[in-house]
Amino acid sequence: MVKIAIIGLGPRGISVFDRIIAYARNDASATPLELYLFDSKEFGPGCHTTDQADHLLVNTVACQMTQFSDDTVRGAGPLLYGPSFADWLASRNSMSGIGPKEEIDRNGYYSRALFGDYLRWGFEYLKKLAPPHMTIFLHNYAGVDDLEWKGERWTVSYDGCGYPADFVFLTTGHARKVLSEPERALTAKVEAARSRNARLQLVLEPYPIRNAVSSVTASDTIAIEGMGLTSFDLISQLTAGRGGKFESCGKMEPAARLRYRPSGQEPKILLYSRSGLPLTARAVNQKGVFGQYKPKFLTFAKVEQLRRESGGGQLDFEKQIIPLLWCDMQFAYYFAYLHHKRDKIAALMFSNEFMACENGKARQALIDRHIDRREQLSWEKLVDPIPPLALKSRRQFDDWLRGHMWRDVEHALRGNLDSPVKSACDVLRDVRDVVRSAIDFGGLYEHSHRWVLSEFLPIMNRLAVGPPKERIAQLLALMDAGTVRADFGPGAHSTLDEGNGCFVVHSHWQGDPVTANVLVRGRASLPGPLEDKSPLMRKLVQRGIVRPFTNGQFHPGGITVDRNMNVVAQDGSSQTTLWALGTLVEGCKFYTFVLPRPGANSTTMVDAGRAVGLMMDAIAERCAKPVPAPVSAQEAFEPVALRLVSEPEPEIVHCSSAAMVQS
Repeated sequence: MVKIAIIGLGPRGISVFDRIIAYARNDASATPLELYLFDSKEFGPGCHTTDQADHLLVNTVACQMTQFSDDTVRGAGPLLYGPSFADWLASRNSMSGIGPKEEIDRNGYYSRALFGDYLRWGFEYLKKLAPPHMTIFLHNYAGVDDLEWKGERWTVSYDGCGYPADFVFLTTGHARKVLSEPERALTAKVEAARSRNARLQLVLEPYPIRNAVSSVTASDTIAIEGMGLTSFDLISQLTAGRGGKFESCGKMEPAARLRYRPSGQEPKILLYSRSGLPLTARAVNQKGVFGQYKPKFLTFAKVEQLRRESGGGQLDFEKQIIPLLWCDMQFAYYFAYLHHKRDKIAALMFSNEFMACENGKARQALIDRHIDRREQLSWEKLVDPIPPLALKSRRQFDDWLRGHMWRDVEHALRGNLDSPVKSACDVLRDVRDVVRSAIDFGGLYEHSHRWVLSEFLPIMNRLAVGPPKERIAQLLALMDAGTVRADFGPGAHSTLDEGNGCFVVHSHWQGDPVTANVLVRGRASLPGPLEDKSPLMRKLVQRGIVRPFTNGQFHPGGITVDRNMNVVAQDGSSQTTLWALGTLVEGCKFYTFVLPRPGANSTTMVDAGRAVGLMMDAIAERCAKPVPAPVSAQEAFEPVALRLVSEPEPEIVHCSSAAMVQS
């Protein structure tokens, strides 16, 4: 009997679960498997908990989210078909039988709670596909608090009991962060200052959102540090979550313009960040399910060529990758621009000439011949769009910011193919796998890796990974209503005034500071192994089972894994029976928290499939049985729906507490 443990059953754990079932269904030897699943919460949703408010949205359209593989996935093992999020919504709607059918918007943005329902359903769906030679043990009463190698097996410690496992997958997802020394010092000062202001509050962990701001009242002033996705969640919770309503401005205003009607329960909200700019809006999706920009310059082959030509195999992202990425962004921009301004033939002719240019100088000369300088795409303006005149005063900046945000909404309304700006920015999202190939596993020089995370990543997030366009329109409405103030400019920061018991938000301009009694850090923590609060990670570090990933002297976060996703121990050895995937390895790998996308050969499925495939090979070797007859390609890849007829049910054991357990 082979025992397998998956620790953490959010989206990454479900991907591993999916791959194990897919391989097991196609295992002609039918090796008996015991699969132990551990999570302290419900299986499936992970951070997309099903009890959060409906106004908290995912920032990806429904048709571009899935938890299952499809025919584009390569190198991940046998296929196991399942519905995308949009397909599940449509099926769920048609089968409900309650009231009139609601039309599904495949390009719409749905609530995270609803997506959590999909993930939870996906887990149950996969359970039903488990073969009869697999027994599944479910443990979601408490969190795993230890993992130790004993003899020839791992022992998973859970709720006072030890469970042996031959193979273990760590997919624990988002972790809680231990406070740093500066954070502990600030927390202590805030506690002391509360004697002068009982309403003084500091929130360093914004999730769960409802808990973070539940004690904030209408009489408070709350300062939110950051203008990213987390801040939009906080603002939504403090406004729509308290009964406020967004309404159309009517026929005299543009269709997307909104008006906010407050409920009276909102606090005053101060919004500021290092850049002074909110994320830009996601454009209307015109690419459907499978449409993606195909890179012409920043290709996998080009990255490998650059690596071969580099002495030590490492790259300089700013010097070697950015110029290629910029060429692809220009290509997308000018195709959309000329298609709109002239016609498709003109756009195609220009594109052919652009690709034939020998160097950047020739490409710029071509652009100058066809496009007015004022209409050309500028990297400098994308990175820093604030004109010097807007920084003359707070009032001028506020006027400029509102105009900038509304122009962004207008670009988003045109779509991610028709808007030249949005088409160019969407390239950053569509070529992310190629960008990963340059960064993953220490692929950059140390100084370049630092630059990517401190400079490039915030730019990429602002340009390509923003909220739905409705969120920007809502923020404008809140600014118009006086509920939100965001006129602090670049370089804004806050300090604690201990004497007066308040936080002070300092703007780009000298003088005129603004005070608040609540400060929230508007960003989700992504702690490395040395900052991880969980008992499990602390013990793994102490025992040397894991080691922090470093690129030279730089620790970008996460633990070290090899290219097979095997966990690397402190002594540098790869542990061939232990794997880690997801945010746990963010640092060694890049942008691990992105969900799979249909038709995109998802990295998530490929990594999980590679790891599980190695495990199944090891199981076959251990069993030392005669090699079974090969499974035909038709059998290995036939849709699972055709294979459910007359199959016995797998054994599912629900272990809700230690008293029910021990195998």
